[in-house]
Amino acid sequence: MAATKFNFEAMEQCRTTVSSQAGQFGAIGDGFSNQYGNSDVFGKLGASGAISGAVTAMDQAGTQEFEAAEKVLRKVEGALDAIQTTVENVEESNKTSMKAV
Repeated sequence: MAATKFNFEAMEQCRTTVSSQAGQFGAIGDGFSNQYGNSDVFGKLGASGAISGAVTAMDQAGTQEFEAAEKVLRKVEGALDAIQTTVENVEESNKTSMKAV
Protein backbone atom coordinates (compact mmCIF):
# COMPACT_ATOMS: atom_id res chain seq x y z
CA MET A 1 0.00 0.00 0.00
CA ALA A 2 1.46 3.38 -1.02
CA ALA A 3 1.78 6.07 1.60
CA THR A 4 -0.35 9.16 1.17
CA LYS A 5 1.67 12.35 1.07
CA PHE A 6 0.34 15.77 1.94
CA ASN A 7 2.08 19.01 1.24
CA PHE A 8 1.41 20.79 4.53
CA GLU A 9 3.33 23.86 3.42
CA ALA A 10 1.15 24.25 0.32
CA MET A 11 -2.02 23.83 2.38
CA GLU A 12 -0.84 26.51 4.83
CA GLN A 13 0.13 28.84 2.00
CA CYS A 14 -3.29 28.40 0.43
CA ARG A 15 -5.02 29.12 3.76
CA THR A 16 -2.98 32.25 4.44
CA THR A 17 -3.51 33.51 0.88
CA VAL A 18 -7.27 33.09 1.22
CA SER A 19 -7.14 34.88 4.58
CA SER A 20 -5.23 37.77 3.04
CA GLN A 21 -7.66 38.04 0.15
CA ALA A 22 -10.62 38.03 2.53
CA GLY A 23 -9.13 40.97 4.37
CA GLN A 24 -8.56 42.84 1.13
CA PHE A 25 -12.16 42.34 0.00
CA GLY A 26 -13.33 43.50 3.42
CA ALA A 27 -11.20 46.62 3.18
CA ILE A 28 -12.60 47.46 -0.25
CA GLY A 29 -16.13 47.03 1.10
CA ASP A 30 -15.32 49.27 4.05
CA GLY A 31 -14.26 51.95 1.58
CA PHE A 32 -17.73 51.95 0.05
CA SER A 33 -19.58 52.44 3.33
CA ASN A 34 -21.40 55.70 3.82
CA GLN A 35 -20.25 57.30 0.57
CA TYR A 36 -23.80 58.28 -0.26
CA GLY A 37 -24.37 60.87 -2.90
CA ASN A 38 -25.81 64.17 -1.82
CA SER A 39 -28.14 65.66 -4.43
CA ASP A 40 -26.84 69.15 -3.60
CA VAL A 41 -23.54 68.38 -5.37
CA PHE A 42 -25.43 68.30 -8.68
CA GLY A 43 -26.83 71.78 -8.23
CA LYS A 44 -30.37 72.48 -9.37
CA LEU A 45 -30.53 69.78 -12.01
CA GLY A 46 -33.90 68.12 -12.29
CA ALA A 47 -32.35 64.67 -12.03
CA SER A 48 -30.21 65.48 -8.98
CA GLY A 49 -32.30 63.31 -6.67
CA ALA A 50 -32.29 60.37 -9.10
CA ILE A 51 -28.53 60.56 -9.62
CA SER A 52 -27.97 60.80 -5.86
CA GLY A 53 -30.27 57.79 -5.32
CA ALA A 54 -28.38 55.77 -7.93
CA VAL A 55 -25.04 56.60 -6.28
CA THR A 56 -26.45 55.57 -2.91
CA ALA A 57 -27.80 52.28 -4.33
CA MET A 58 -24.45 51.54 -5.98
CA ASP A 59 -22.64 52.23 -2.72
CA GLN A 60 -24.92 49.93 -0.78
CA ALA A 61 -24.65 47.18 -3.41
CA GLY A 62 -20.85 47.45 -3.46
CA THR A 63 -20.70 47.23 0.32
CA GLN A 64 -22.94 44.15 0.38
CA GLU A 65 -21.09 42.35 -2.39
CA PHE A 66 -17.64 42.90 -0.90
CA GLU A 67 -18.90 41.85 2.54
CA ALA A 68 -20.36 38.68 0.98
CA ALA A 69 -17.06 37.93 -0.77
CA GLU A 70 -15.18 38.39 2.51
CA LYS A 71 -17.56 36.03 4.32
CA VAL A 72 -17.17 33.33 1.66
CA LEU A 73 -13.39 33.60 1.77
CA ARG A 74 -13.44 33.42 5.59
CA LYS A 75 -15.47 30.21 5.30
CA VAL A 76 -12.95 28.81 2.82
CA GLU A 77 -10.14 29.73 5.22
CA GLY A 78 -11.93 27.95 8.07
CA ALA A 79 -12.53 24.87 5.93
CA LEU A 80 -8.89 24.73 4.86
CA ASP A 81 -7.80 25.09 8.48
CA ALA A 82 -10.12 22.27 9.53
CA ILE A 83 -8.81 20.02 6.76
CA GLN A 84 -5.22 20.81 7.64
CA THR A 85 -5.81 20.13 11.35
CA THR A 86 -7.61 16.87 10.63
CA VAL A 87 -4.89 15.64 8.27
CA GLU A 88 -2.17 16.55 10.77
CA ASN A 89 -4.03 14.77 13.59
CA VAL A 90 -4.55 11.65 11.49
CA GLU A 91 -0.91 11.65 10.42
CA GLU A 92 0.24 12.00 14.02
CA SER A 93 -2.11 9.24 15.13
CA ASN A 94 -0.89 6.96 12.36
CA LYS A 95 2.72 7.71 13.21
CA THR A 96 2.30 6.83 16.88
CA SER A 97 0.27 3.70 16.12
CA MET A 98 3.09 2.34 13.95
CA LYS A 99 5.72 2.50 16.69
CA ALA A 100 7.10 -0.79 17.89
CA VAL A 101 6.03 -1.78 21.35
